[in-house]
Amino acid sequence: MRHVAGKVAIQRGPLVYCLEQADNGESLHNLWLPADAPFTTFEGNGLFRHKILIQAPGYRYEQSNPEQQPLWHYDSAPAKRQTQTLTFIPWFSWANRGEGEMRIWVNEEKHCHP
Repeated sequence: MRHVAGKVAIQRGPLVYCLEQADNGESLHNLWLPADAPFTTFEGNGLFRHKILIQAPGYRYEQSNPEQQPLWHYDSAPAKRQTQTLTFIPWFSWANRGEGEMRIWVNEEKHCHP
């Protein structure tokens, strides 16, 4: 399963959680979760009433537009790192707030070299 190497999935009890664009913005592949991130749980409201959601501090790495990147990787500018709170929802609840990205497997920060 090389596609998930360096990634983690969040599970609480029998439930698998995911990131959704509605809470975390576009380009979910640019989000990173520190290996030692503290998790907090809270009860959702509205669509998520009576459901437990999870938040953790994480990071978003933004690269410049690929069309503006140099041909060779060693010439590229380092990615910009921004702190972001990551919100995880129960996987079975996704796609109820419009179209958007969803991701179960999240980059783990200890492997963080985009």
